Amino acid sequence: MNSRKSTSRRGGGSGFLAGAIAIAAAMAMALAVPARAQEGKGYNAEDFGFEMGPVKAKGLLAPVYAQAAGDSVVVSDVAAGGVFSVAVVGGNATAAGKIKQPAGVAIAPDGFGSYGGQIFVLAPEGGDAKAPCAVARVDKSGAVSSFAKLPAAGSLGGGKPTECRDLEFGAAGSPFAGKLYAVTNGNATIYEIESGGKARALGTYDKPLAWEIHNIGFAPAGDSKAPNAMLLSARPRSETASRVGRIAIIDASGKMRDEFYLVGLIRPTGFAFAPEGFDNHAGVLFVADQGKLAAENKGERAGRVYRLFKGMPREYATGLVDPTCLRFAGKTMVLCDPAARGKTNSGALVTIAPTY
Repeated sequence: MNSRKSTSRRGGGSGFLAGAIAIAAAMAMALAVPARAQEGKGYNAEDFGFEMGPVKAKGLLAPVYAQAAGDSVVVSDVAAGGVFSVAVVGGNATAAGKIKQPAGVAIAPDGFGSYGGQIFVLAPEGGDAKAPCAVARVDKSGAVSSFAKLPAAGSLGGGKPTECRDLEFGAAGSPFAGKLYAVTNGNATIYEIESGGKARALGTYDKPLAWEIHNIGFAPAGDSKAPNAMLLSARPRSETASRVGRIAIIDASGKMRDEFYLVGLIRPTGFAFAPEGFDNHAGVLFVADQGKLAAENKGERAGRVYRLFKGMPREYATGLVDPTCLRFAGKTMVLCDPAARGKTNSGALVTIAPTY
């Protein structure tokens, strides 16, 4: 793929339709449906000895983003209007803080100012879904305060940082360590935020190709393809072809590389590398893909989980609707699906875990 230099950070080029056709042909074998570990209830996962299904978590209505905290997860819920903590096996969801229209959530590591262990949330100002996104801080008492305003960047949407998406702390040992990163899709921008609350645009991905961007993560230090790099789930905004979604590689300067980590997806969102003990998949990249959104296909279960297999996405699990986030909490894969019950804002946490 070709790219051109400009004052904004970006990746992209031409030939997407031809590339999509080639990808579709190459994927015919990789996407062959494997034998299923579990049948019924609409959920199916590849591995035998694993169980997949929604978590019974009282108090959650439409979870959108999560972060692992031991055997629990901290979850933002757009319908319940707040941030909650819940065990991955289910139970009552404990309110951590009230925030309207919350999106990405992150837990500060030690050394991020004096905020170690505190929760940070990306949400539109004033709870107005069309307002610019800002970062709020939730202290251990549940009090919510403003932490960072995001400056305008790029040309999309007048540069306003709307459509709040992911929020992540940089991986320890990587060039991104010690900083907080926010994703806003309205202006296709990733922001870098210091512990003092100062924010700047790390990269804006609107030229020469405008990208729809969702979640970020970090490749392990020993990764053979992009060690310690930031990864970004993205899809070209102007493309009508199906499988043009991809996982992009972002370097420390914020530039999107011409080479992609993974291609052949539809609308990728959350992703993570599997830990030891998740069957024989330790170190393997898993990606949640929304496919067609619930609002576009009457709530059909088009959402999938793919795993990286011989350089291509191999279908791993089905039965999801609009998955927005994928994490591992111990040996359990946790997915946020805010439309798991067939319509927007009627969702659940969905887990995939070994039964042994």
